[in-house]
Amino acid sequence: MKVLAVDRGDIGFALFIALIGLLTLAVGLVLSPELAVLFVAGCGVLVLLVTLLGTNRGTLALAVVLVVVVAVLPDDISLQYRVPLGGGGIFISDLLLAPLVAAWLASTLTRRTVIATRSPVTLPLALFLVWVAVAAFIGYQSGNEFKVVIQDLRNLFYFVLFFWVITSVGDRRSILTILKALGVCIVAGFAVGLLYTALGRADTTEFVEAGVSRFPAPNSVFLVGAILLAAWVAIWPDGSRRPRVLWLLLALCLVGLMLSFIRGYWVGFVVGLLCLVFLLRSSQRVRLVAGVLVAGALLAVVTATLQPAVFSSVVSRAVAVTATKDRNIQYRFLENQAVERQIRQRPLVGYGLGQTFVPDFQRYGIPLEPKTYIHNNYLWFVQRLGAVGLGLFAWFVLAFLFPRGGVRSYRAEDDPWLVGLVVGTRALLVALLFVSITSPQFNNLNNVAVIAVLMGCAEVARRLLGEQAAAAEEAQGSGTASSRSPE
Repeated sequence: MKVLAVDRGDIGFALFIALIGLLTLAVGLVLSPELAVLFVAGCGVLVLLVTLLGTNRGTLALAVVLVVVVAVLPDDISLQYRVPLGGGGIFISDLLLAPLVAAWLASTLTRRTVIATRSPVTLPLALFLVWVAVAAFIGYQSGNEFKVVIQDLRNLFYFVLFFWVITSVGDRRSILTILKALGVCIVAGFAVGLLYTALGRADTTEFVEAGVSRFPAPNSVFLVGAILLAAWVAIWPDGSRRPRVLWLLLALCLVGLMLSFIRGYWVGFVVGLLCLVFLLRSSQRVRLVAGVLVAGALLAVVTATLQPAVFSSVVSRAVAVTATKDRNIQYRFLENQAVERQIRQRPLVGYGLGQTFVPDFQRYGIPLEPKTYIHNNYLWFVQRLGAVGLGLFAWFVLAFLFPRGGVRSYRAEDDPWLVGLVVGTRALLVALLFVSITSPQFNNLNNVAVIAVLMGCAEVARRLLGEQAAAAEEAQGSGTASSRSPE
């Protein structure tokens, strides 16, 4: 990994001022002079925000708050408390993302030198976001509901956080700050689940014993945390004591993941562990497998002893993974068939963002009506973005999973936190790719924000590890040369 430095001079500031002037003129001519005045006032607020947030430390603090909010805040709060606009609304996370991106862009344009971590993901992800904008235009021109177009666009726009990370997060300390925020998300998410359980807001689900309900928590954070924490525990070098917080957070994640009763997450967790086995070295693999067996046995014994109904529910729910006659599974088969019929008509560019479909659930007494939610994330991509969009998505995913030089060469002794992040994030992405077959993970802002930030941090960590290795080789070479020089 290398650092890309671009000398911008003062042209960025001039372009920024020119852009503001053109946008003000456009708003005044197309919409109204009053909105133009409000736009100028908003730019004034932006200047103040840049003063406060236009530093790496300021944007890092705001990004940490954003990650915690999107990962932990329950849907009933994030959806209820919003600013109404155009039939939809501006979410709490949007109110955090907007000043973060605005301050970051403004400071980037006005900086003389822009320093960025070079990553193979940058180009395909940038092209993907450009195509998303094209798909938004296609959806709008096709007459798709504007609210749904904006909703789809907003969810995918959170991928921009990857670019913020590789241009603003440049040191180990900042990465550890973000990882600590993820730990806070795990604890806070578990606390939310306990609170909502006490308030009687747990959701019922099928294939469980009477009285057993789904843990009402932001369960995706447990899947993310469980795979990353498993990577750190397995990778931690021999002779160095693992921080106790790893065990505490891993226990919370495993319990939360078990009580979620989300079969797709269980399968994703197993897939993530299998990917870790492939990425780890021999001794680390043994440690991972042994740890999984011990932790699984301990969790099973404790659950069977203290909550036998929950244990029976976990077993029956796990067995039901292959229950294709399950009504929910049948719903998704019919849903996929309806979307596939649309895809065959416009496979290349899709129908644009905001596209609906009409599944035939009449055999279950459900009337025909348009729907927007698709459980299969890949069908969602092809329907909205076409084969072009899915191809760009696959490009940036593969670029992240298979970087030049791989990830198995890093030594945990150099920095277990960074190495665990680099390896664990790859395993996490593979797990989420499997989960996305039945539960979309890459078009939901809550998941996209966390994924984008972790991917960016992993790329910065790769760069830092590469610099450490290069410095060590240079020091070793200098030492060898000195030992051979005559006295």
